[in-house]
Amino acid sequence: MGSQIDVFRLFEYRPCGHGLLVRVVRPAAPNAFQGALDAADAVADEATERLRTGWEREHLRPRCPHPHTAALVAEMQDVPVGEDLHGPGRRQFGVWVAPTEYGVPWTVLGTAATEEEFWRAVRDDDDLLGLGPRAPSELRHVHFLTDEDGPASS
Repeated sequence: MGSQIDVFRLFEYRPCGHGLLVRVVRPAAPNAFQGALDAADAVADEATERLRTGWEREHLRPRCPHPHTAALVAEMQDVPVGEDLHGPGRRQFGVWVAPTEYGVPWTVLGTAATEEEFWRAVRDDDDLLGLGPRAPSELRHVHFLTDEDGPASS
């Protein structure tokens, strides 16, 4: 049985560079049934789109009049560094983004006061090291939303 997991997806809005990080739950599904796995992925994808489009409509468009294109720039399906990413959404903060050996969009994400602190936490976690993170990481300032927070306005 595949476990329920948190999925983190970071979108960049071009040309202005606004960042939106969403955390959604991908429900558990039996690994032996591709249909069930596809359905679980669809639940996470639909929650992501609901948050992303709601945030665009209620937050981005009223504050930034430029036409924007959203691009998925990072995704993580593991436990990130730092407590901020486990708490409620509707907040803004900086998040460290480190590419992995698996290529875009797969990353290691986390919050920490410094890049050195971020990497120290990554090195202390065998699961994160197994993702093959690569230095350097980049600090991105994001709006953070979760599927547990209700409507996307912030």
